[in-house]
Amino acid sequence: MLKNLLPMPIRNQLRPTWQTMRRNWRENPASPTPAEWKPVRERAHRETDFDVLLGMAQDEFGITQVRTEISALIDRLRALQPQVIVEVGTHKGGNSFLFCNAVTSGQLVVGVDLCVQNGDKLVHFTRKGQRYYPLHGDSQTEAMKARVQAKLGGRAVDFLFIDGDHSYKGVKADFDLYAPLVRPGGIIALHDIVADHRTRYGRETGCYAGEVHQFWQELKERYDCEDLVENPEQDGFGIGVVRVR
Repeated sequence: MLKNLLPMPIRNQLRPTWQTMRRNWRENPASPTPAEWKPVRERAHRETDFDVLLGMAQDEFGITQVRTEISALIDRLRALQPQVIVEVGTHKGGNSFLFCNAVTSGQLVVGVDLCVQNGDKLVHFTRKGQRYYPLHGDSQTEAMKARVQAKLGGRAVDFLFIDGDHSYKGVKADFDLYAPLVRPGGIIALHDIVADHRTRYGRETGCYAGEVHQFWQELKERYDCEDLVENPEQDGFGIGVVRVR
């Protein structure tokens, strides 16, 4: 290859640019869909059973959710029929996969993370009439908010899912930045509203819910909120739903 003919210092200097160009091409819907993704994508587009789609989200994207909690959220989204969805904190993309395939009303889905893992795969797993935009970078900046708004093209957000920085400061910053983009009648959901066992009992389990529970209690004093929690004594997880008035 041509790059192998370049001196190593120049190759190292150009590597970030090359990697960004390659990522941008793979995340372009016009790029070829890898053959091994096609049968899985077609199956996802045919499937209507939530449990099957959740299994695919686990197998293909490593989703981390409690079944009853994410199922309850999807039920509320199917009733809402959101067309514009923004997810802050995508991890490996399992939630985005469900927002595209278990909630078929979605037309525009924007995922924000420092590194949107499987962004190229999510782009190619969208349904007909859908568009997924993976935005890589710090969600807690006005610059990223501007990038999100550019993708929205003036449209209001129907559903906002926040599952990024789990510190109190971080989750509050994400909420304060992106909640104003949600239309009246829309929904905002936060993940990990239940304190983990390290926080409550000083017992290290590997589960980390951070300080989201603290911010969630503040939101419940100000908004119409609902807890989607399988067991209040569980180790983290839990989804909090805010209905925007």
